[in-house]
Amino acid sequence: MDTPEKEFIRYTDPYRVYGDKAVMKIDHTLRVRKLSEDIAESLFLPAEDIRLAAVCGLLHDIGRFEQWRQYGTYNDSKSVDHGDLGAAVLCENNLIAGFAETDHEVILNAVRYHNKYALPETLNERERLFVNIVRDADKIDILRMYADGTLISRTHGTAVSPAVYRSLLRQVNIRSCDICTKADAAALHLSFVYGLNFRRSFILLKQDECLNQFIDRAAEEAESEELKAQLEELRPLISGYISRKAEDL
Repeated sequence: MDTPEKEFIRYTDPYRVYGDKAVMKIDHTLRVRKLSEDIAESLFLPAEDIRLAAVCGLLHDIGRFEQWRQYGTYNDSKSVDHGDLGAAVLCENNLIAGFAETDHEVILNAVRYHNKYALPETLNERERLFVNIVRDADKIDILRMYADGTLISRTHGTAVSPAVYRSLLRQVNIRSCDICTKADAAALHLSFVYGLNFRRSFILLKQDECLNQFIDRAAEEAESEELKAQLEELRPLISGYISRKAEDL
């Protein structure tokens, strides 16, 4: 086991006392680490940059553990932005001291901005690359967790609200502040597809059929016939988008 993984395990082990919620985040983080490495390899980056991408993936959710300890929730709107908290945790606990100083800002920005709706113009090209690698890896694993039932979309109740549904039809990302219904929250995660940056990300989604599994599960939970119809209308639209991007990028 390499040093970053040892440091991650050392830091996160005490949080296991918080049960399944903490363990789920540890497991998610380790998968995002592998996905970040996979995406970096697909870009034919130098070995040291592939390693750096893996480290960024490993640390991306480091703020989640203190978030849960302090607030008892992973809902940023009801607690604190976990990306910002994660960057602070890295600095306060000196968790990036073992990395080259030139990589510190890359790591901090990957953690700070992995969950933001849009990236600031202040990021340089290299910083933006690693942030986008982690953003893609994170979205892919979240979609997979909804697809396999690790996370529940909770689409019972009303349909997707008109404004959010129009955003999905226009194939654009949804802002969390636009969420009005529980079905909107599921729509937010479906819109992750429109925020992906790399061909490899779309290939992975196409290969494992997680989009269809996600929609199948959401439709099973749905009580609203309107919502079921919305999901079936979205299925070919989003699937076609994934297929095109898997070929075109």
